[in-house]
Amino acid sequence: MRMAKSVVLAAGLSVGLTSSVLAQDSVSAFNGLPGDAVSAYQGGGVADTRQVVRFVVDLPAKPSSWLSSYALGPVVKASKSNAGGYFDQLIGAVTASNRFSSGSFFTNDAYGFWTASPGTGVNVPLNNAWTSSFLGLNRSGQQFALAFMEYGAGSDGAFGSGDDENSVIGAVVNTQYRRPNRLFVQRIAALHNKSTTASSGTASFGVGGVDSAGNVHLLADGFSMTVPQRLNVRALIRANLGARQSSVVNQVLGSGVNVLYTDSGAMTTVRAASIMQTVPTIISAAAPGGLGRAVMLATDLANNFVFEGTANSTTQTTSYLPGGTGSPRGSLAFVPQVHTPVAATTNPIGTAATLVRTDANTKTRGIQVFGVSSSGGVGGQVALTLPTLNADLFDRDDSFSPGAAHGALSGHEFTHYASQAGFRGGNSQVAMVQLSGGDLLVAATVAATGGGSTLPQSQDNYIAVARVPASGGTPTWTIAAHTGGAAGFAGGQSKAIFGRVAPGGPLAVIGRLARYTEVFGSAATGPSISSPAIDRGGNVYFISTIALTGTSGTTFTTGLLRANLDTTTNGYKLELLAAVGDVLPGVNSGRNFQIQFLGVADADSIDSGSVFSSGVVQDAIAGVAPATAAYGSSLSLGALAFRAKIVYDINADAVFADPSGAGSGSTSPDQAYNVVMALMPRVPVADFNRDGVVSVSDVFDFLNAWFAAGLGADWNGDGTIAVADIFEFLNDWFLGG
Repeated sequence: MRMAKSVVLAAGLSVGLTSSVLAQDSVSAFNGLPGDAVSAYQGGGVADTRQVVRFVVDLPAKPSSWLSSYALGPVVKASKSNAGGYFDQLIGAVTASNRFSSGSFFTNDAYGFWTASPGTGVNVPLNNAWTSSFLGLNRSGQQFALAFMEYGAGSDGAFGSGDDENSVIGAVVNTQYRRPNRLFVQRIAALHNKSTTASSGTASFGVGGVDSAGNVHLLADGFSMTVPQRLNVRALIRANLGARQSSVVNQVLGSGVNVLYTDSGAMTTVRAASIMQTVPTIISAAAPGGLGRAVMLATDLANNFVFEGTANSTTQTTSYLPGGTGSPRGSLAFVPQVHTPVAATTNPIGTAATLVRTDANTKTRGIQVFGVSSSGGVGGQVALTLPTLNADLFDRDDSFSPGAAHGALSGHEFTHYASQAGFRGGNSQVAMVQLSGGDLLVAATVAATGGGSTLPQSQDNYIAVARVPASGGTPTWTIAAHTGGAAGFAGGQSKAIFGRVAPGGPLAVIGRLARYTEVFGSAATGPSISSPAIDRGGNVYFISTIALTGTSGTTFTTGLLRANLDTTTNGYKLELLAAVGDVLPGVNSGRNFQIQFLGVADADSIDSGSVFSSGVVQDAIAGVAPATAAYGSSLSLGALAFRAKIVYDINADAVFADPSGAGSGSTSPDQAYNVVMALMPRVPVADFNRDGVVSVSDVFDFLNAWFAAGLGADWNGDGTIAVADIFEFLNDWFLGG
């Protein structure tokens, strides 16, 4: 064995230590405004279209407060703003595919890439043209997708004037075993409510779900539109990203009860109705045991569960509710995991859930969970209702009792479904996952002072998590996050955030969750905590206002957090993943960027661009078994997509000054963008066995896989296992992570 190893290592040395190639996050070649965001309305020929662009993004390392190893960076920017004085559109709801799929890249075409190259990008002449590319032909790996709704005031600069702009943008992302934090991104404009900057809007959109094959499920209506061509129905629509014509600006128009598309070959109207509907979710076309097509699932305001039992046609039923009666709230959650106690009797494929009214239809204190078949049919059901006894609902890590802090639990309600959320997204208010042992976790955010639909929303919040046994029966409740008592900070009651000074060192308190008004003093309401998302290990992700302690005092800001589940105690302990003010290197742009906005609340309710349950990819990256991930390990996560505003330091003066905004008057050369960020576990290059370090064991493990033609043996991802894979692995190994 030693001799064989020596021969192989010598062979690796003989091929030389080739440098790694990096690629995009980008800034304009020109200072300040207008930046390099692509136009939503630029079609034309192959050479100048902006409807479909391809590029590579390398996610920089981002250690968490626990010093867990993550990678975090901007995957997709919003489209160019036409309102004047802004770099790009605002981003609303964000969704990601629940699973990775494996196989060939989404496209055979070239992805542009560059490294540490300010000004290079995909939007010439605002960018310098990229000179290197990576061809997708014959490449394979993992694939996921994301989609988001973007909006802006239009060229008149005024919202609500009929000039408003609204688009849905999708992205299909490929990764390879060799370097899972390098993202091969195809950004695709799915559909728009205008054909040109100067035209009037014809539709408003809400994003619900997307699958790894690039099918986007959304809601469209004519809300606030004024022209005769506006939509006159409320439509559940599927956009097929892979079928989009790159030369066509795909506008959605109304003609009586009909829905029309400029690029009709990429679009399907699954349901058109007069009744109000919620943003739809999706059973993936790639789901094991599925129908080989995407299946739309939704609810409407007639209390129906709506499912696409036959392709492009829906069926409505109330059989998912107890006795067929009740009233859902918010949008529907679906996970492709079959929970046996509620499984459909024929072709079971997953589990769905929605918030429901209880107490004679006066309060939203329930979560209705039910099984779903491959065609969307309803299986068994179970109603989870917030407990009324303090002994049944408390934080099993710090013993916080919301009933003691905020009055009788019977008055507490689930929230985040009011105002625009049900119709514009995000999706969903309910998060679910089935753990490896079969127990089902179901979570949602609670308004501790009641009034789940009251506007403006309460800032006293907690995330309640029910653990339903694999065999069914009475759930055990716990709390993943909370803002404390009526004063939030009184007596240190809000949930603590922990950190480490050194890897493997003891955890120590570095701050706590804060009420919204502590961070934003001019506000009087909230919410303070977003809806939850859950990974395969049962860990909960959310955005919240926070207070961080330091030697110079307390810093009030907003952060992305993870509540880590201790399966032995059913308790959660908080870890800070990112916060407003964090600075990261732009690996591809060659410019640092600062996170300057993470949203929780809008003027009166939950921010649609905050975290919701569909933002997480619950699969593991290739080579990782999430069930074996240690407590606090980043490897239980596949990916998390969320919205942020970032500012690039163009002149590298360590000042991140955003020159955009009405009346800014700033002459700063810096550039600000609304982006969808991706958070993933960081895997060093050549860390074949995914243990977090590059060592000799990776060489042995790779060679074992190569000789067995196992997972990861095709190191260069060209579709074949050959000697070249050994040489390329060794090059990476000598270069280190």
